[in-house]
Amino acid sequence: MSSLLHPVGHLPASVYWFRRGLVLFVLALLFFLIFQLVPGGGDPQKSAAVNDPQQTPTPTPAAKPSKTPTPKPSEKPSKTAPPEDVKCSASNVRVEAMPASRRITSGAALNFVVRFEAVSDECKATIDPDSLTVSVTSGADLIWTTSHCGQAIPKATLVVAKGKEAASTVVWNGHRSGPGCLPGQPVAKPGTYVVKAEFSGRESTAQAFTIA
Repeated sequence: MSSLLHPVGHLPASVYWFRRGLVLFVLALLFFLIFQLVPGGGDPQKSAAVNDPQQTPTPTPAAKPSKTPTPKPSEKPSKTAPPEDVKCSASNVRVEAMPASRRITSGAALNFVVRFEAVSDECKATIDPDSLTVSVTSGADLIWTTSHCGQAIPKATLVVAKGKEAASTVVWNGHRSGPGCLPGQPVAKPGTYVVKAEFSGRESTAQAFTIA
C-alpha cells in the first residue's frame, strides 16, 4: 500500500503519478467508447426499441384526398311551346296593293301584288274571295272588282310575321267587270286609275297607275 502512495524508483514521484493518471484516463476512455458502441447505450427509448423487437412504429395517417365536388348537370332550358295559331284580322295585320307596273297599254293585263304585314304577333291569313277584295276605280266609277270576279283571288293560307314577306298576286285582265264576271266586257279606256285592297274589313291606301 505504501508503494502505491509512495512510488519507489530513481525517477521523481510526479512522473509516476502522471503515468498512473494517464493509464486511468485511457481506461476511462475505453469504457466510454464501449458504452457508446453498445446498441441503445445511454438512450432509454432506443434501448426499449432494441429490447422489444416486436414493437412496430406507429404509421403516420395519410392525408385524405379532398373530395372533388361532382358537377351538377346544367338545367336544360325548357322548350317554349309554339304559340297557338292566331287568325289575322283587321286589328293585327296591314294590307297593301301595289301595281306591278305604273303604266300599261289599254287592254293589257296587270298584276296587283297584295302584301300583308303583321302589326304585332305572328298570325295566319286565309286568302279567299270572302276575306280579300281588290278593286280598280277611276274617280267614283268602279271599273273592276274581285267582288264580281272572285276567281281572280288565289286561295291560300299565309303566315304573316314581322320581317317576313307574305304576299298574294291578283291578276286583272284590263277589262271592266260586272256582276257574275261575264265575259265580253269593254276594256278600260286610257286614263288614270287607282287600285285598293281590303282584307277582313281593313283597307289599303290607294295606289295610282296609268293606262295609255
